[in-house]
Amino acid sequence: MRAAWYAEFGAAKDIFQIGEQDAPTAGDGEVLVRVHATGINPLDVKRRAGLRGPMMGDVMIPHFDGAGMIEAVGAGVDAGRIGERVWLYEGHLRRANGTAAAYIAIDASRANPLPESQSFAAGACLGIPAMTAHAAVFTDGPVDGQTILVTGAAGAVGNYAVQMARNGGATVIGTVSSNEKAARALEDGATHTINYKTEDVAARVMELTDGKGVDRVVEVGGAGTLSNSVETSRRRSKS
Repeated sequence: MRAAWYAEFGAAKDIFQIGEQDAPTAGDGEVLVRVHATGINPLDVKRRAGLRGPMMGDVMIPHFDGAGMIEAVGAGVDAGRIGERVWLYEGHLRRANGTAAAYIAIDASRANPLPESQSFAAGACLGIPAMTAHAAVFTDGPVDGQTILVTGAAGAVGNYAVQMARNGGATVIGTVSSNEKAARALEDGATHTINYKTEDVAARVMELTDGKGVDRVVEVGGAGTLSNSVETSRRRSKS
């Protein structure tokens, strides 16, 4: 099968090779997926640079996320899944072979149905960003009726967080860096946007919430935005 791989850690331009590798077969509880699109995330870059564990085997096929079509199933998996369009996650977790190849054999639970209305490219963009966003929005429970601040509301994680929070019944305030990004965040469910380059984020949030602050913050900016996130959070007394 056609694949991309590396045999040592380093810069992509120095270590990536493209060519033929042996195709996998579906083991017990696995599905064999013909990969139509592979997704790349910061974690993939760190893994390739040697910052997320040692080499596993002689070569590593990168990328955690992807999308494609199931062509075969292993023991214990419903044969009715053959031909199913799926999006994939954790394809490179604690194993050498990820989704940057024509085929991947992966645990059936990590191959999720992809609607016909969504492209394989869109499916390959779910995985890490969408799972991160879901955890950030819902780990502390339902958000119905709450007000949530999402930093970087037009980025991958931030935009998924906007959609999930809005679908969960929250009022969403998103920070952005341009009018174009504001339009995208509003289209995908944000109630308000704040341009952090031209506006005082904390002051604007307090204005939008009548001085109460937000119930939760989806913080993806790190040190650059954390102080604003703290300032905008609603204070609650211990009961």
